[in-house]
Amino acid sequence: MREGFLIGGGLIIVGLLLEAIVGPVDWGTFRWPVNGVVMGLFLMLIGAMHLLQKRVYVFQFMGTSKAAVPALVYVVVLTVVMGLVPQKSLTPGPSSMGEGSFWINYMLNFWPFVLTYVYIDVILGLAVIRQVKTWAANHFSLSTFRFSLLSHLGLFLAMTAATLGNADMQRLKMIVVRGEAEWRAMTPQLQVVEMPIAIELREFIMEVYDNGKPKRYASDVQILTRTGKSIHAIVEVNKPVKVEGWKIYQYSYDTQKGPMSQTSILELVCDPWLPVVYVGIYLMLAGAVCFMLRSIPWAGGWRRAREHPRRALSIAVLIGAVFFCVHHFMPILHSDTLVPALQSPWFRPHIIAYMLAYTLMGSAAVMALYQLVRDRALSSSPLTVSSPRGGREGVGSLVFVGLSLITIGMLFGALWAKEAWGHYWSWDPKETWAAITWFSYLVFVHYRQIPAHKPKLALWLLLISFALLQMCWWGIKFLPSAQETSVHVYGT
Repeated sequence: MREGFLIGGGLIIVGLLLEAIVGPVDWGTFRWPVNGVVMGLFLMLIGAMHLLQKRVYVFQFMGTSKAAVPALVYVVVLTVVMGLVPQKSLTPGPSSMGEGSFWINYMLNFWPFVLTYVYIDVILGLAVIRQVKTWAANHFSLSTFRFSLLSHLGLFLAMTAATLGNADMQRLKMIVVRGEAEWRAMTPQLQVVEMPIAIELREFIMEVYDNGKPKRYASDVQILTRTGKSIHAIVEVNKPVKVEGWKIYQYSYDTQKGPMSQTSILELVCDPWLPVVYVGIYLMLAGAVCFMLRSIPWAGGWRRAREHPRRALSIAVLIGAVFFCVHHFMPILHSDTLVPALQSPWFRPHIIAYMLAYTLMGSAAVMALYQLVRDRALSSSPLTVSSPRGGREGVGSLVFVGLSLITIGMLFGALWAKEAWGHYWSWDPKETWAAITWFSYLVFVHYRQIPAHKPKLALWLLLISFALLQMCWWGIKFLPSAQETSVHVYGT
């Protein structure tokens, strides 16, 4: 893996030089058609690298797990920096950084960060081509299909389309007043933009709980288009309205007047690259579900339960403890006073998937710690981490099922965020630490695929990943950067 760390280190050095010479990445320059050209060139580059793999050792190396592990380590480290340091939005212009700000306050525009993620995308592209060729050599037989292809292809599509399509996404705020048609909206830089549609607020609707907190708020609007259409619609939280390529979201209202508000704040979003991102997300979901089902040792389960009743009882107690903890520590799941943003069909599956995943990862961490302590005490080799086809008591099986559930929970959250807030991923501090946790467990998974991997190091990687998971779960509440910017810190 030495070559992988050298390549990653080289990219960081190149990124620092670019940061010093040309300044931070200006994503505004990647608007259509520039991003379309870049996409074509990027795909051609990956194809050329694949064709030259037999001649160029570096290209051949980049298609292996030995390249993926160091690249993922660099991604985790840089994203941890992003999760710890308060992040700011970069405004256009030569003096775009605020006073007292540093490069690491703008990680999304920081060249080393961007180049490292591009490197991961290149590795993904090479892995997809290799897996498709292997499957084609077996005449596309279902018996030889590898579910990891779904995950690799899905992540490649989602990352590439979301990154290059970000400049084409428009997110505008429109303040509408009852009885008046409004066709002007504001950009995040407070620039006024004339829209192809006009919106008139007919009535602002608000329902409250007995304690005065909002139960539901929505806008009864009349939408007029340039083509002469007049559309009556109700814009509600988690229920956006789509009109001629734009999605209209209920954003806010006059909080001082509450139910008597005569104004409503809507968010209008246009994201032409969204279909490609959605294809990637659903491919990843399919890959995670298939991988989870494949990792569970179904065969011989009943026989093993009879042969090892204590193990079966322990597993039953563990599952029961999971549902008890979900019921006891997450009362919000069955609360009758959920805020409007949480009243989504994605909410409960998102939480339950994560809670189950955390339980499995906790069990795997305990087993890993036990093996390390036993190894040191007895001076014997640690337990080799089992493969997905191993026994259900194996650390590997727990991690693979848990990682699948983390993936499912994360993607459910992305789909929920798109319907509630207009964007599937906004690098909210909670989302940042979710990505850190996910990538750290991917380091463990890919490291185990290296034939000469060290079992003890794999166990240590597992413990480090579980420590990062704690920050994602509850440690985020104590980060100053999350108190004012994270929509996941509901107490603020």
